[in-house]
Amino acid sequence: MDLPSTDNLKACLPKDKTDDDQRLENLKSNLRLAYKLAAKANRKSHQNNKRLYVRKAKPWEFKVHDLVYLYNPVFKPGLARKFAKPWSRPCQITNKTSELNYEKLDLRGKRQVVQVNHLQKSINPKLWKHELKQRPAENMPRRLDKPQNLKGNSQDNFKIGP
Repeated sequence: MDLPSTDNLKACLPKDKTDDDQRLENLKSNLRLAYKLAAKANRKSHQNNKRLYVRKAKPWEFKVHDLVYLYNPVFKPGLARKFAKPWSRPCQITNKTSELNYEKLDLRGKRQVVQVNHLQKSINPKLWKHELKQRPAENMPRRLDKPQNLKGNSQDNFKIGP
């Protein structure tokens, strides 16, 4: 049994001494041919994928005052993606800004322009209860100076023993 040696790992050059320029031209022509074949295969694959997509694609049209859900795949860190809800609460379409963009109004009164691919029509009109809520900063102080006790004296809550 012969063991491999470093002689077997060396590049094998052709025995006939061809001109370096000729080898370079052959390499260039082979690369051009490979590039053309790859580009042709890429175009053919793209056309096939487009044909398959268009066959199943449905154009989405929304009217003003339609209820939709907004797709937002971002979720809070620490939560399992498995339990995350990528579709937000229902929003209402307020304006069509272009063929692909719509302006939506959410339940908090926030307006946002979103693309049609991020919207899905809602079928339950009872979900829309638009209420503009006041911000908590206007109603309450930002922090409490003293802890509030609901049961009178705070020492009563920490009694130990009978």
